[in-house]
Amino acid sequence: MMKTASRTALAPVLGLALALCATACMDPDAPGNLVPATVEDDPSLPRIEVNGTTLHAEAFGDPSAPMIVMLHGGPGGDYRSLLPYRALADDGYYVVFWDHRGSGLSRRHPASSYTLDLYLEDLRQVIAHFSSSSAQPIVFVGHSWGAMYATWFIDEHGDYGGRVAGAVLSEPGAFTSDGLEDYLARLLPPWGYTSEELNDVLWSDQFMSPSSQARADFMQAIKVLPGSPREHNDPNNPAPFWRKGAVVNFRIMELALDRGFDWTTHLGGFPHKVLFLRGELNENMPLAHQQELASHYASSEVITVLGAGHDAIWEKQAEFLFHIRAYLAEVGVAPMLRLGGAR
Repeated sequence: MMKTASRTALAPVLGLALALCATACMDPDAPGNLVPATVEDDPSLPRIEVNGTTLHAEAFGDPSAPMIVMLHGGPGGDYRSLLPYRALADDGYYVVFWDHRGSGLSRRHPASSYTLDLYLEDLRQVIAHFSSSSAQPIVFVGHSWGAMYATWFIDEHGDYGGRVAGAVLSEPGAFTSDGLEDYLARLLPPWGYTSEELNDVLWSDQFMSPSSQARADFMQAIKVLPGSPREHNDPNNPAPFWRKGAVVNFRIMELALDRGFDWTTHLGGFPHKVLFLRGELNENMPLAHQQELASHYASSEVITVLGAGHDAIWEKQAEFLFHIRAYLAEVGVAPMLRLGGAR
């Protein structure tokens, strides 16, 4: 009887709440309500049109200067945490940022539309879009998946007709499908029934299913936000992001593992030194792991950044900029001189 009475007393309250929600609650599928709007729905966002899609992208510096192509993590991440490296534009470089297809604030696509060939071609066309000449030097700076993406491009295109003068790779996960499976086994350990990660996933699944890409991206953010404990990212200084791309994350990984890949076949012929930067604290990518990946290049160096985990590129920006600048000087990619001869 007490339960019946309670339900009777609550009925008007629930009815009022539902009525208010009908007029005041936001539709989670409406652009910008649950997660930030993409370039399709927010005309204020900088964008480019390449290869049949619309990408959230922008560049800083002199368009004729040597080009630094920034490649974010994921698949499905965005370039928000890489924006501090706009400082390289002040040095005299042309710094290009872009959210990959289906990632960040770029246009979303059905899972069936993605292919590995299409994804690799996106990078080539982004380079072409921002290039001022066919001889403009390029250096990649890639983090995690972005470092893998850069290596994939180099393995396929070599130095791209003499244009790719180098690469700075921040903790790539793997260069082969076997290596990726091993890395994922370290990255995604089995969750315990009382773990915070599992509770986060189950909590979100109680209230919504990924019936739209906005909902899927929201759930993806909840699931990946804690990160892997073994990566030892600073919980008090998390790398910022706009939006995660859930569909592209799953699809690119699925395609890569199902088809198999080996992006080391031609790396030995790349004629320039490649710099690997890693966080000291990341147990998922110990020094030996990064040294093994680096060994596939003819010339490489691995530098450990102390006191940081996988997100060292965000947590230790000053150190990264120091090493990037030294590397650019070493491989002979000189910045554009400013008026009066100052850089």
